[in-house]
Amino acid sequence: MIIAGIIGAGLVWGWLLVLFVDQRPVRGSAQQNADAEDSDSKLVRFLKTFMKKWQTERRPYLNLLAAAIFTSWFAWLVYALTSATMLIPFFIAFISAFFIHFAWRQQLRRAQKSS
Repeated sequence: MIIAGIIGAGLVWGWLLVLFVDQRPVRGSAQQNADAEDSDSKLVRFLKTFMKKWQTERRPYLNLLAAAIFTSWFAWLVYALTSATMLIPFFIAFISAFFIHFAWRQQLRRAQKSS
């Protein structure tokens, strides 16, 4: 039962990561409160700056970095709740779902452009 849950989590994570990585850039800039920035730690400020830059500028290294950060966090969560051997089915399901969903979205875009 645990393996089925891990595979399901990998499939969902791969599917959601494509939605997260493969989206159009946001052109508007959000205003941040200066008082809230002073109370944040360096890590929180770095993550906020990274997310703001990632949302406005789409560059391949930012997409790769975002995917690596969030996937490693989720893999750590799977590892902490189960064991290291459960990471194998998680990553197999994650990579499969990611590539299938990405290919499907590309096919839909090509079909939309041709019509």
